[in-house]
Amino acid sequence: MYATLDHAHPIAPGQAAARPERRLRFAGDPQAEPLALGAVQPRGSGAAPERSRYGEARRPNVIALLGAAGIVGGTLAAMLALNVAQARKQAAPRLVVAQLEAPRPPAPPPPPKSAPQPLKPVVQPVSPVVVPPPPVVLTSAPATISTSPSPAPAPAPVPVFAPEPPAPSAPAVAVAAPPRMENAGDLSSKMIAADPPRYPVESRRKHEQGTVVLLVILGTDGKVADISISRSSGFDRLDKAALSAVRHWKWSPTRRDGAPVMVRGLVEIPFVLQT
Repeated sequence: MYATLDHAHPIAPGQAAARPERRLRFAGDPQAEPLALGAVQPRGSGAAPERSRYGEARRPNVIALLGAAGIVGGTLAAMLALNVAQARKQAAPRLVVAQLEAPRPPAPPPPPKSAPQPLKPVVQPVSPVVVPPPPVVLTSAPATISTSPSPAPAPAPVPVFAPEPPAPSAPAVAVAAPPRMENAGDLSSKMIAADPPRYPVESRRKHEQGTVVLLVILGTDGKVADISISRSSGFDRLDKAALSAVRHWKWSPTRRDGAPVMVRGLVEIPFVLQT
């Protein structure tokens, strides 16, 4: 919205300046009432100034223009500085770290081919089999026969007059004679109990084999009274296994003339691994 001033009557030259009637109008209100203003006394000569509109006679304000130009220039400089700073931030180089694998060492040369070695025969484990002892044959040892000389004939008795007999003494205690020992033959038919010996585990692993010959003396009850090694198998483990087993064997008692007798003989125990 703006206002204009209109002169009501022009002033003719040579006439006294009359108080003109001016009307103030607003651009947005065309129906506004005219406002009477007092007469304006002209300055200088009596000539009336030329009719002009509001603001037409003003000169340009140099200081204002320079100030406006300075503000615009400062704004442009600030904007350029911000753009340069942002461009520097965006253009900052990024630090890229690359991990490079070290070159692998060259592979070692293949070992020289050796001459093919002959294949060793594969030895399959042999499952040891304990051969049950054969019927034990007691080898009869040479019998030792003790012969006693026959008593000499007594001379004829000569009558002698003896004095009176003394008082009777206590009867002598009879000492029991030791049982008789015989060398027996085959006792396999009279064997009652005979558990076979166990093959030692270490002997199986080492493939130890052999035959043990034992000298056995049987008591009057048929049990082993004494036992010893007559011939070794060559391996201590096999000898001990044979002694341990035969020591618990049992035979039927042997009698001669109705009386029990002791028997002496040999027992063979073979240890054989079957493949």
